[in-house]
Amino acid sequence: MHRILSILLIWLTSTAALAGAAQWRFVTEEFPPFTYPASAPVSETAGVAAAGPFVEVVNAVCARLQRQCTITLYPWQRAFRLAEQGRADGIFTLAPSPQREQIFHISRMLVTSRYSVFAQADSSFVFNQPADMAGRRVGVYGPSGTSYVLSERLKSVPDVRLHLTTDNRRLLRMLQSGRFGAEGLAVLNQDVAWHLIEDELLEGIREAGEMGPISYGIGLSRKTVSAAQFEAFAQALDAAIADGTVPKILRRHQLEAAY
Repeated sequence: MHRILSILLIWLTSTAALAGAAQWRFVTEEFPPFTYPASAPVSETAGVAAAGPFVEVVNAVCARLQRQCTITLYPWQRAFRLAEQGRADGIFTLAPSPQREQIFHISRMLVTSRYSVFAQADSSFVFNQPADMAGRRVGVYGPSGTSYVLSERLKSVPDVRLHLTTDNRRLLRMLQSGRFGAEGLAVLNQDVAWHLIEDELLEGIREAGEMGPISYGIGLSRKTVSAAQFEAFAQALDAAIADGTVPKILRRHQLEAAY
């Protein structure tokens, strides 16, 4: 009887401790192969459960911290607005920028990918340097980290017309259909592009060159997460990398580690 009471007391104490820890709410976007819907399409209002390697990493870290975490997928602009306003505690996948570092504690970079330039298959365009884009219309997913980086790299290039699109699938379809003109281009994450080209069975598009590497991490809101809480998160993430948990996740999804 005493043993049963002891076990019950331990269980109640553990449950109370978990309940006492504030739940963290993470938001993300549909950004395959890094994040994607677990079961349903994106909803502009309620959002849907998310899946993918970044989701698995965040869940592993939250488990180490014994903290309850939810992860919901929204269109990027809504997800970013929720995290920016402190209505969500964390967001990913996040490419660092000076502005974002003022809003978020940003984790170490987890995954490295590349920005690539895509053209129509019958175009002879080959990308070697930003100046090659002079006089062309270039589609890019944005506002986003991708559009920010592209804008920075094209500052000194004359007569480049950027067209921001809020969906990578739409961006590739627009390139395919010639919406950016015969000499039009699109810049997007290489892993995302090839995933979508295969998934959507898109033809008439080819990769014209790599623009450069890009790495992604996890952001925690400075409005709701203290420096001490972020440090605990960062240490748990380091431990999950050191013991092989994170490397195993990334290998299973065939992604390149950034650390």
